[in-house]
Amino acid sequence: MTKYDASDMQELIRKIQEYTATAEELRRFLQMTEQPALDDLLPYTEWQQSQEEALSSALKEKVMQAMPTNRLRPLKHYLRKSLPYAAAITLLLTLHRLLPRIGHRQSALLTAATKDGEIKRITLPDSTTVVLNARSAIRYASSPDTIREVFLEGEAYFDVKQNENKPFVVRSGALSTRVLGTSFNIRAYPGETQQLGVVSGKIQVSSPEGKSLVMVKGDQVTYDAAATFVSIATDPQQMSNWQKGIIDMNNLTLQQVTAILERWYSVKIMLLSPGIGQHVLSGTQTNTSLTATLESICFVYNLQYQQEGQVIKIREK
Repeated sequence: MTKYDASDMQELIRKIQEYTATAEELRRFLQMTEQPALDDLLPYTEWQQSQEEALSSALKEKVMQAMPTNRLRPLKHYLRKSLPYAAAITLLLTLHRLLPRIGHRQSALLTAATKDGEIKRITLPDSTTVVLNARSAIRYASSPDTIREVFLEGEAYFDVKQNENKPFVVRSGALSTRVLGTSFNIRAYPGETQQLGVVSGKIQVSSPEGKSLVMVKGDQVTYDAAATFVSIATDPQQMSNWQKGIIDMNNLTLQQVTAILERWYSVKIMLLSPGIGQHVLSGTQTNTSLTATLESICFVYNLQYQQEGQVIKIREK
């Protein structure tokens, strides 16, 4: 292998860990792990100095579930020499989540997506109803006879058709949500804290770290960058107010609200004064006018905004 291959490996690892790798890049990474001289590809000097670690029984089970048997052998060395070790497990599970057809277990996946400011209702082959919020996308199997599994990026409300023999699974970011028949909302935009709320029924949410949480009607949680589940004491019905064209700003920071406005109105919002992004808002706003929403926010915190085309700049007065 050449020096370029080592650099390529490092770039692939970075993209995989940041969830930006394409399907083709994931396949190339797997091909690299099958090379006999794998050590020559690894970009970190510390790799050679690290100690081998044994897999816990829980992690072993996750690895077995994540990859078919014929893929486990070439990855064994990579897993046990990982720095940090837990990152390799996360990496492997990420590969499984982003490249569902590695094991050739699924039929072709269909994609449904929304643009900025668009809300779309979709009926899946198994009669499950999905409502997609702005700038969101799901991938799902074209046949109801296959496993009921969808891949979500963005926000969606699910009303799942009950089938006790085939649980419904939503994979969003690092989380896997398993249900039988229920209605719930998942917000999983890249770079933002995930949020889940159960309107009816029961779901089980699992993380790559081995954490599992059972949620019932009325439960709402966030899952942050520290891999921590935090309960929220609000009605999950409010989480899906976006279906009615309502922005629910309760307990959201200005930074979080501007991200919502950017998706709904296809604009770029810049917060120019230090600290204003941490202002906590309250109340709701009907999605009828960007100007009205901005004026309301600025009035409360003595801010001002300036719009130049699709760019909006907010600062203190």
